[in-house]
Amino acid sequence: MPYLLRLLHVLSMAAWLGAAMYVPADVKRTLALGPPHTVPLLGRVSLALRIDLAAGILTVITGALLASPLGQVGMSAGVIAGAVLGLVLLGIVIGVLTPAWKRIAVAIEAGGGTEGAEASVKKLTAFGGVAHLVWLLALAAMLWAAHPPG
Repeated sequence: MPYLLRLLHVLSMAAWLGAAMYVPADVKRTLALGPPHTVPLLGRVSLALRIDLAAGILTVITGALLASPLGQVGMSAGVIAGAVLGLVLLGIVIGVLTPAWKRIAVAIEAGGGTEGAEASVKKLTAFGGVAHLVWLLALAAMLWAAHPPG
């Protein structure tokens, strides 16, 4: 069972990283092109953020199971740091990226452009980068947990 949990954890982490990696650049590039290019962006980003959220939740759940007696990994400083960073990342996805995208999507649906949603575009692109930095730090913490120094 621990092997399957680790495999599912690693697969969900990979999906979490890859799902929305391209979103900030795609949004900026597509909005610069303007209508009619913005309409297909709605489906691309919405799907990417749904996959991102689902993979993030699955990563947190499998991580918690791995740290439990069922997973036999136990709690260490690296596991705790990775868990905290994973929860921070999930918070960014739920609390910042998804609402920012919803405001952008409403503006696009209203007229194809992002008039009135410029702040949301900046927030999405800035926090998209922050999210990937947090993801990288969480990965480093998990590697530290798996292979502690010394």
